[in-house]
Amino acid sequence: MSAQTADREQYLKFSRPHNACLLCGKALNVDGRHPSLIHLSEKEEAIRQDFCPDCWEKKQSGDYFSYWVTKRVNSESPEQRRLNRAERNEALWRLFAALYESKDAPELAPQLFLVAHLLMKYKVIVYGGKAADGRLIFKHPKLGETFEVTDVGLEGVDFAKVNAMVEEQALNFRPEPANGADAGAE
Repeated sequence: MSAQTADREQYLKFSRPHNACLLCGKALNVDGRHPSLIHLSEKEEAIRQDFCPDCWEKKQSGDYFSYWVTKRVNSESPEQRRLNRAERNEALWRLFAALYESKDAPELAPQLFLVAHLLMKYKVIVYGGKAADGRLIFKHPKLGETFEVTDVGLEGVDFAKVNAMVEEQALNFRPEPANGADAGAE
């Protein structure tokens, strides 16, 4: 690698966007845009600086190498994603239990089959093999219970339609918010 290529690579390496404004500390990791610039240090190192729009307006024009507007999308924190996964798993488990206990099991077999496989994918239940009658055996490791589900042939079922029905039904089985924060939202 030549010295010129190495210098170019050094300019292209800079940090990810910061979550707070350099001057006022206001949160930047929300929906919207904010100004960012690259400032070159005395050692010719590329240093990223992120500003909120208010501080950018107040900032005196300075010496910088490059400037752009960073697009930010408000995303959930890892803790929120875990909570959402837990809520999803709880809703699917409740739906599975309701479908499993339903008296109309033959017509609900495709839904039960799909929900069982989703729960297996999300590691709520585990596959335990096939029963003598061809039914699939699933085990809930925490509860120690075993469930037998009809093995639905993949050819005769419109799983896109079944998935849409499952998604709609799962909303009815989601857990209630613990702190009542969403109680007034509806």
